[in-house]
Amino acid sequence: MSIAMKRLLITILALSALSSAVYAQDNFAGIRLGYGAAFTTELSAQRYMGDITRIEVDLGLRYRDRYGDRENPSYYPIGLILGGSYQWHWFLLGGLGAYAGPAIQFSLPGWSRFGLGIGGQLGVDYQFNIPFQVFIDWRPLYLPFGPYKGFDPNGAVGIRYNF
Repeated sequence: MSIAMKRLLITILALSALSSAVYAQDNFAGIRLGYGAAFTTELSAQRYMGDITRIEVDLGLRYRDRYGDRENPSYYPIGLILGGSYQWHWFLLGGLGAYAGPAIQFSLPGWSRFGLGIGGQLGVDYQFNIPFQVFIDWRPLYLPFGPYKGFDPNGAVGIRYNF
């Protein structure tokens, strides 16, 4: 084997090792776009706490349709939300994974009142061979007190960067 061939092989192995290390990182950050009782846009962060457990924290805005017109919606912000969940994550096949766990959400609807939601979160995610993850999840919440009481069937899609 020639010296050039050995250098090429060593370079390929080194780059492969570095790229594998990038994808094995424990932190994710991105956006989550949800819809349930209201439309939400959230900044989303995850951190692995163990081999299959992780926490997720989301901070965002909640929107409502100003006129109730489904053909021409006009959304306006109605409050700030802070959500979190503790998840068990299972790697299924290739980059595909599934997760589930308890969730909680604090809200300031109308910017002046406090609300609380408790429930769970179920979802699937896919980790690409580049440091990005896409996901779809469902975070149903029961809102026991606050201005919006009842059930919020919040589903979402999003993308996160792995670092």
